[in-house]
Amino acid sequence: MLSPRCEVRRPTPADAETIFAVIRAHQLARIGRVDYTLTDVQDELRSPEGDLGRDAWLIFEDGTAAGWGWAWPSGDGLVDMDVFTVDDALADWLWATVRERAAEIGRERGWATVTGDVGVFREDTSTAERLTGYGFEVGTVYHRLRIDHAGQRALPVVPPGFRVENGLDSEQVRRDAHAVREAAFHDHYGHVRKSFDEWTASLESGDVHDWSFLNVLYTDAGDAAGLVLRSTQFVPDERCGYLRLLGVHPAFQGRGLGRWLLRHAFAEDARDGWAGTILHVDTDPRRPALGLYLSEGMRVVQIIDAWRRPM
Repeated sequence: MLSPRCEVRRPTPADAETIFAVIRAHQLARIGRVDYTLTDVQDELRSPEGDLGRDAWLIFEDGTAAGWGWAWPSGDGLVDMDVFTVDDALADWLWATVRERAAEIGRERGWATVTGDVGVFREDTSTAERLTGYGFEVGTVYHRLRIDHAGQRALPVVPPGFRVENGLDSEQVRRDAHAVREAAFHDHYGHVRKSFDEWTASLESGDVHDWSFLNVLYTDAGDAAGLVLRSTQFVPDERCGYLRLLGVHPAFQGRGLGRWLLRHAFAEDARDGWAGTILHVDTDPRRPALGLYLSEGMRVVQIIDAWRRPM
């Protein structure tokens, strides 16, 4: 039960600064720094995945915003969720509420099973303990990697037999990128299948997206072999480009194309004047991605545990 001093209401996009203040207080208390921006909040509030009128809650205590939580259906039986507050009583209420909503989303969509997903910074031991008590377990671990750019980097020479096309060139390039995404990540942890329209709507809802940041590597025969999609997500707070997506179609893996795409992204970020490049990668031992990124000079700057449980 919430205290009579508390008021709960649904958020609107106009609440972005209020919500950011709640997140800021939460992160300063839990991890000692702020790893969020106002733009991140604004993008979340515009996300087509969630319904602000049903999937999110903003709590005020004595008129001051003190809690924020949401449960966003991501598809394929998965619901992403998170809670921000420094008040344990509000945390109890919000976590119970988002978990209940996640189960309800599954029933509404006719899913046979529903799984809740939460990302938690490794330093946030209090949230980890809380999730353990709720029956969550760590499903995988993500590493945030960074490389710094000291001046310009030369664009790598396109591999023989391949060419590069940009996301602004045509809708077909964007459709080919989507096809590579689905093929390259179909069995990755947390991957959610999306139609082309769903994928583009999700990307275009955010301020950090720009189709000029998409490059697709084609064979001379016209087969889409790989893609790299950058964004400006970490420019405001880190002055770094963000490598949002890098994938190679299974039919073309093992040829060094991932390394070429990575170096191409580094060069473009350096050209744009950014101090470095950031990306996230999970530690699935079946995949060589982490080793590839480290071998190119990236370093681990953050560890994020992905917690999961059936709802």
